Amino acid sequence: MAAFESDGRAAGRRLSRRSVVGWSVAIAVSVAALVWVAPPAQVIRTLGDLNPRWLIAAVALELGSCISYLVVFRRFFPEPPGPVSRQVAWMAMAAGAVLPGGNFSSAAATGWLLRRHGIGARRLLERCGALLCFLTLFGFFCNGVAGVLLLVGVGHGPHDLEHAGGPILVSAVVIGSATAAMLAGRRFAARAPKSVGSLTVALEHAWASVVRPHWRMLGAVGFLWLDMAALWAACEATGHPISVLPLAVAYFIGYLATMIPVPLGLGVLDSGLAGALVLYGFSPAASVTAVLVYHAISVWIPGLGGLIAWLPVRRRGVADAPTAQADAAPAVASATAG
Repeated sequence: MAAFESDGRAAGRRLSRRSVVGWSVAIAVSVAALVWVAPPAQVIRTLGDLNPRWLIAAVALELGSCISYLVVFRRFFPEPPGPVSRQVAWMAMAAGAVLPGGNFSSAAATGWLLRRHGIGARRLLERCGALLCFLTLFGFFCNGVAGVLLLVGVGHGPHDLEHAGGPILVSAVVIGSATAAMLAGRRFAARAPKSVGSLTVALEHAWASVVRPHWRMLGAVGFLWLDMAALWAACEATGHPISVLPLAVAYFIGYLATMIPVPLGLGVLDSGLAGALVLYGFSPAASVTAVLVYHAISVWIPGLGGLIAWLPVRRRGVADAPTAQADAAPAVASATAG
């Protein structure tokens, strides 16, 4: 048994070292890409000229995005009391902002935090999956719509097939694949593995949220679009305004970089967003500056909110520990005497 435990700890250390090496390489490559997009001297000058009013607006919009998440979260998890639901939602957002994996880490944190609140393990897994699927697919839907509007010549920005067709194609493939997976899961439910069945149910719950609308689903709109508006305000703070549709497409393309699991999205989100903004016509130095400012805001607002939500839980855990030990002492004494 000791040998197995030793082997497990050694494997864990090897995995941890590999993760650190992988993160370091990803961050180094991403930082090199940022330096290639815009020299640091230009970025520093642009940072010094930022408009403070737009920075305050970016913070307010990001806070509004987080509050919107509390609204839509309650739609998928109505069982816990309101205060518990808000605490879990804030901590889940913090996990998504800080841990590798983004929304996947947020969904995992939600399941772990709600495991003792009267929701069965299978239902909890399906609800977390449904929220994750809905927010992800809603984002790709918005990306596709923005691409279509650009392609038909709406608004300012690149209207050629090269810039507008890519987002449309990616969104169509992702949404089409999710729909096909849901339909296949229904048809072969009896023979499908449990994991496939859970994914099918999660997709069906996400689809049900669309066909049976509820006012809380507006929270999903606010969560996504107010976060995007925070990036827009950061761009405005540089003195280089950008149109909404190119920003929207660049936002979704840039966030694809977070599929590379790096803590805090360090480097990968910045290089992905900055590169996408430049691709859609934004100034290179302004792109890097705006993205660095936006990334800091999008980490600190949910991170600080999650910390504030966690502190009462931590205090209750510390306060309950002596009581639990006192309750356990008579039982231990009785067992010893027996």
